[in-house]
Amino acid sequence: MNATESKLDKTVLAITACPAGIAHTYMAAEALIKAGKEMGVYVFVEKQGANGIEERHTTNLLKKADAIIYANDVAIKEEERFAHLPKVKTSVAAPLRNAKSLLREALDKAAKTPKKEYNLAQGSASNDEETDEKSFKTEIKDSILTGISYIIPVIVAGGMTLAAAVLISQAFGLQDVYAEEGSWLWLLRQLGGGLLGQLMIPILAAYMAYSIADKPALGPGFAAGVAANLIGSGFLGGMLGGFLAGFFLKYLKNKVQPKGTFAGFISFWVYPVVGTLVVGSIMLFVVGEPLALLNQGLLNWLSSLSGTNAILLGAILGAMVSFDLGGPVNKAAYTFCIGAMASGNFIPYAAFASVKMVSAFSVTGATIIGKKYFTKQEQEIGKQTWLLGLAGITEGAIPFMINDPLRVIPSLIAGSAVTGAIVAYFNIGLNVPRAGIFSLALVQGQPIFIAASIWFGAALLGAMISMILLIETRKRKLRNDGITVQTQDAA
Repeated sequence: MNATESKLDKTVLAITACPAGIAHTYMAAEALIKAGKEMGVYVFVEKQGANGIEERHTTNLLKKADAIIYANDVAIKEEERFAHLPKVKTSVAAPLRNAKSLLREALDKAAKTPKKEYNLAQGSASNDEETDEKSFKTEIKDSILTGISYIIPVIVAGGMTLAAAVLISQAFGLQDVYAEEGSWLWLLRQLGGGLLGQLMIPILAAYMAYSIADKPALGPGFAAGVAANLIGSGFLGGMLGGFLAGFFLKYLKNKVQPKGTFAGFISFWVYPVVGTLVVGSIMLFVVGEPLALLNQGLLNWLSSLSGTNAILLGAILGAMVSFDLGGPVNKAAYTFCIGAMASGNFIPYAAFASVKMVSAFSVTGATIIGKKYFTKQEQEIGKQTWLLGLAGITEGAIPFMINDPLRVIPSLIAGSAVTGAIVAYFNIGLNVPRAGIFSLALVQGQPIFIAASIWFGAALLGAMISMILLIETRKRKLRNDGITVQTQDAA
C-alpha cells in the first residue's frame, strides 16, 4: 500500500484494471499515487491485474475512505465493497493524462455527496441511487475487453502446449508418435488443441456476460459459448452469445429480484436455468445459421488475402497498434486479431505482435542516437522501453508520446504500418498471444529461420523508420521554437 503525508486529511481509494493486467494497471496506479503525494491526499490503489487482486483494500480503509476512483477497462472484481463511497469512473489510461483532476473530482463528489456507513454485508443492490451507470457503449467495450482478458491465459496455455508437442516431435523425430492416437504426444497435442478449440469461446462468452450482469450471467454465458461452438459460429458467435447472456440476465435480475423465502431459489435456479434455456435457444435456433455463414465468410476473406490486400491489412493493423499505444484503437486491432486467431487465421496476430516492438525500439533508438535533441526525462524513458518492447508491451512509450503527440504519433504510425505490411505480405503466422520475443520460436508460414528473420527484421526496420522520423521531427520542432541543441541537451 501507499500513502502520503496528508494536508487535506482526505483518503481516496482507487482501483486500476486493464485487459492485459500488466502495463496500464500499474502505470495508472503510480500516476494516482504520485498525484496524491503532490496534492497532500492519502491515496491507496488496489491493482486488479494479471496476478489477481494486489494490495487489496482493507476493511479499515473501506471505512476510512472518502471516495473511490475506478480506472478500468474491464469489469471490477467485488465492486460491491465500495457501494457506500462516492465514485469517479474513468478509463485506465485517464490517470496517465490527468491524475490530479481525477482526484479533485473525487474530492468534490465526496464534499457534495458524503459517503454512507460501511456495512460488511452490503452489496451492489444497496446502492440503488448510484448515478454513475455505464453508458451502453462503455458497457459493450468493457464486456469485450473483459472477455478477452479472461481468454488470454487459455490461449497462451493452449498455444504453448500445442507448440511444445510440435517442437518435441520435430526435435526428436517423433512424428509417428505425434500422429498415433492415444500416444503421450498425441494426448499432449489434444490438450493444447482442446484449450484452444473447446474452452476458448465458452470462456469468452461467459466473462463478457459476467462483465454486464455479474455472477448470475456466468452459466448462461458458458452455455452461449458452447452453443457458438456447436453451430460453428466461432469468435463472432461467442461475442454475440456473451452480449445476449449478459443483457438478458441483467433484464431478468431487474424483473425477478431474489427477495424473501425464494431468494436462494431465484439466484441459484431461476437465473442460470432460465438464462441458459432462453439464450441457448436463441443461439441454436435463431441466429445460428446466419452467424455460421458470417464466420465462414470472414474466414474465407482472411484466407484469400494476398499481395496488395495483405499489405493493406497489415499496414492498417500496424497503424492502429501504435496510434494510441494500448488505447481504444489499439484494443480494436487486438480484438480483430484475436478473433481471426480463434477462427484459425494466425497472420493478423503475427503482424500485431511484430508491430508491438516498433514503438519501444524506436523511442530507445531515438533517445540514444539523437540524445542531444531530447530531454533528460525522455532519455530515461528511452532506456527502459526497449526491454518492454521485447515483452510485447507498447505502453512504455506513452509518457514519451504524451509530451509531443502531434509529432510522435505520426512517426510511430509510419514505421508500424511498414512492419505490419511486411509480416502480412510474407504470410507469417503466430497462434500464441503475448509471447513477446519468444514468438521467434513460434512463428509459422515459412521455414522457422526465415519466418523468424522476417518477423523480427520487420520490427527492426519499422523501428528504424520511426526512429529517424522521431529525430527529424524533434529537430524541426527545436528550430521552430528557436531552441539550440545545447540548451535542449542541458534541459
